[in-house]
Amino acid sequence: MTDEGAAAAGAAGRGEPGYAEMGAAGRDEGEPGYAEAMAELDGILRELEGDAVDVDRLAERVARAADLIRLCRDRIGTARLQIERVVAELDRNAE
Repeated sequence: MTDEGAAAAGAAGRGEPGYAEMGAAGRDEGEPGYAEAMAELDGILRELEGDAVDVDRLAERVARAADLIRLCRDRIGTARLQIERVVAELDRNAE
């Protein structure tokens, strides 16, 4: 068993989420992942910076960008908490 597999199995035995469960935690079906959201944000930014900005779609694009930014911030926060849990577990095992 790999170190990751052992850690996931150990976490599962303690009622903690394993690595496999962490990947999509809090993610709704059909909601883009972090990389997809960042790519879409990049596209919106290029669109808004372009010479041919469609004023009729401007508010819609800005609102979508705000939604994607919130989603990315949530993903970063979730990842940070998961990393802190893993590090804490490593610290407990080192003692």
